[in-house]
Amino acid sequence: MKNAALILTAVAFLTACQRSVHDSGCITRYAGPPYYTTSLKAGQLDTINALFSANGLSTANLIFMAYYSDTTKDSTGTPYFIQGAYASVTVNGLPVFFSSFAWYFRNGILQPANYGPRYDYPGNDTTTTWTLPALRSQFFKTYEAALYNRNYRSPLLARPGTYYRDSCLYAQLGYVDAASQPNSGTGYGKKLLKVWRVMPSNPNAVIPFYRYPAATVFVIDSSGFAWCPAPLYPGGPIAFD
Repeated sequence: MKNAALILTAVAFLTACQRSVHDSGCITRYAGPPYYTTSLKAGQLDTINALFSANGLSTANLIFMAYYSDTTKDSTGTPYFIQGAYASVTVNGLPVFFSSFAWYFRNGILQPANYGPRYDYPGNDTTTTWTLPALRSQFFKTYEAALYNRNYRSPLLARPGTYYRDSCLYAQLGYVDAASQPNSGTGYGKKLLKVWRVMPSNPNAVIPFYRYPAATVFVIDSSGFAWCPAPLYPGGPIAFD
């Protein structure tokens, strides 16, 4: 009886291993807001717009994410009012992924600061030769290569071909800092790459300011070179790039 039980267990195990995960084949092009959600409260965007207008600043191509204000004192004990605004930027109507710009104001007057990188203009070509099915295929090829290369010793991992195969992927065209590309050799804040960002989550339904809220693959539109900076998997540990 004991041997029979062992044989039945082995058969069940092999059957489970051979069972294929249904591949939905689903992928949608996402053209909504960027990957984060704003933390602005009612009226704060009006305050930001007024500050920018009073200081001769343009709000074009900016997506404001946060605002703060406080009253403090200088070294002489004189109080003053400080305000800050944070935004991501768009180029040619497309998001620059993970871009972050900040402006600081003292008593309503813009203060000198490092507001963010000054990229060279990448040109106005927003066309692409990639099809959605090709992007889905590239996602799994790149994601699984990164996942099993980085975590091959983990006993928690299921076999290749398991994760996200039954999920609908989201593909969003945008730009990323060229320094994000592995072994790019390009300094931060110098150049933008037109890329597809492919992930198994709605880009606008994630935690604000969370750099990699889900398994994410970037595909350079012109060359097809792809990388997965954070090969997260369901039930696995959260990884930061």
